[in-house]
Amino acid sequence: MRCEFLICCRDLKESVLIIQQLNLDTIEVFSTLLAVLAEDVGRVALSKKLGFTERTVRKIITLVKSGKLSWLAQILRKISINSISAPWLTCQPILYVGFSEEILNTISKRVVLLRDFIVISSREPGKVEVLGVLRNSDLSYPGLVGEYNEPYLKLREVLPRTSGLLVCWRNYKRYLDDSVLLVSLAYLCEYFDLMGGERVVHREKYS
Repeated sequence: MRCEFLICCRDLKESVLIIQQLNLDTIEVFSTLLAVLAEDVGRVALSKKLGFTERTVRKIITLVKSGKLSWLAQILRKISINSISAPWLTCQPILYVGFSEEILNTISKRVVLLRDFIVISSREPGKVEVLGVLRNSDLSYPGLVGEYNEPYLKLREVLPRTSGLLVCWRNYKRYLDDSVLLVSLAYLCEYFDLMGGERVVHREKYS
């Protein structure tokens, strides 16, 4: 499927670049828009939920209404974020549907690098327990082998027949952690473009 139906690397890289050019924080923008798209609440309630100032939320919403960020809302509508019930796990599985095959392939090849970017973006070393790639009923955890796989492979029983990225978050914070993932994927895509996916990432660039 083409990029008008799925989120591709170009969407993520251009989104982060334009947000930065507007002198805005990428996590704040993504989080606010994801919350606005999912919930019908006012600015005050939104700022309390996200932990941002009301001024920040108001500015972002104003930019959406003025058209300067409306394109980003259209991109974020492509993604479906689903919480998966898995009481046998100590982390919270979240399934992200709507990423292109390009992104899923990149994750499969460099899952450790994506974890690094998530750590950098969230500033929490243990934020993610595992990352999985789902293709129809085929769920795999790149880099995770043997008996370590078993508790997470059980998720196959409760997942829909679709394709997407499964993230098992520790201390999951809705919208905020979703935004951390999107920003981290943008960095991963940029890394592959600049370095061809073969060189060691210069982490200080993204700190």
